[in-house]
Amino acid sequence: MSVPQARPGLVQRSSFSSSDEAAVTEFIRRMYADNTSRFAPIRNGARFSALTHDTPVIGADRVRTSIDYTGTSGEGFSDYVFFVVHAGSVQVGSRVSETVASAGDVAFYPIGVSVDFAMHGFDVTTVRLPAERIARVAEDATGLPGTGLRFSGTTPVSPSMHRYWRSLLGLVSGALMDPVSPLDSPLLAEEMARAVATAALHVFPNTTLSRQHVPGPGVVAPAAVRRAVAHIEAHAHLPLRLDEIAAAAGTSARALQYGFRRHLDTTPLGYLRRVRLEGARRELRDADPARGDTVAAVARRWGFAKPDRFAAAYRSAYGVPPSHTLRT
Repeated sequence: MSVPQARPGLVQRSSFSSSDEAAVTEFIRRMYADNTSRFAPIRNGARFSALTHDTPVIGADRVRTSIDYTGTSGEGFSDYVFFVVHAGSVQVGSRVSETVASAGDVAFYPIGVSVDFAMHGFDVTTVRLPAERIARVAEDATGLPGTGLRFSGTTPVSPSMHRYWRSLLGLVSGALMDPVSPLDSPLLAEEMARAVATAALHVFPNTTLSRQHVPGPGVVAPAAVRRAVAHIEAHAHLPLRLDEIAAAAGTSARALQYGFRRHLDTTPLGYLRRVRLEGARRELRDADPARGDTVAAVARRWGFAKPDRFAAAYRSAYGVPPSHTLRT
C-alpha cells in the first residue's frame, strides 16, 4: 500500500476588491452564477471585497460589501452555495422559495432555476459544494437516482438544525481559511465534502426526507465484496468515494453496503477507515521523531483530522497510543 503524499497548497486562495460595477458583476459570474446586476449609487470608499478558498471538492469564501445591488441570474446556480450572514441582509427569490436573511441567518441559493437577489451592506461566509456531490450522497442514502433530488426550501427545517448548520459552516470555513489548512490533505478535503453533503440532506427540506424506501439490494456475491476490499486496500492513500468503490466492485452503492454488513460486519467506509488506520500505524513504525515526524502529521496524511479521535481509535485497535508506536 502506498503512503499518502503531502500536497502543499491544495487549498488555493485568492482575493478580490473593487468598486467597479463591471468588475464586481464579472467576479459574481466567475465565482457563483451568470448574472445581470444593478447597483445603487456607489458612495466614496464603498467596495465589494472577497477572500476565496478552493479545493477540488469544496470551497469557502468571506464576502463583504458596502455596495448595495440587486440582480437576476437567468440560468441560476449550477453548484450549491450555502451562506451564513454576519451583517446586512441578503434577499433571494425563485420559484423554489423566497428568503430574506439577516445577521445570524443561514440559507443557500437554489440551483437550476432563475434567481432574483438583493444585497444590502452584507458580510457573509459561503461554503460551496458541487451539485453532483450532494446528488451522489442522496442516491447512496435512498437507492433512488440522484437526479431526482429536489430541495423544497432553502432554510433549515428546525431551529436546532439551524444551529447545527451554522456551527458546521463555521467549522468548514475555518478549516479552509486557516493559513495552514488541514484540508490541504486530499483525504480530509474529501471527508469534509462528504460530511457537508450528508448534513445538507438532513438540514434542508428535500425529497430524501420523504422518500426513505430503499429497494432491496438482492443477492450480493462475496466476489463483489472481495473486489471492493482489493480496491480499498490498493487506493486507501487516495480520496475514495462510496460510488467509486461500488463501481470497482461492479455493483451499486446500496448493494455493496449490504454485502459488507453481511460478510464483514462493517460498511465500505468503515473498512476504509480501518485500512487507513493500519496504514498510519505502519507509517508511525517507520517514522522518526528526530526527523520532526509527528503523530498529528501522520494522522492528517491518512485522513484523520482530529488527533484526539485518531488517538482513541488507535488505542482501541492496537492497545497503545500512537505516540508509543512513534517512539519505539
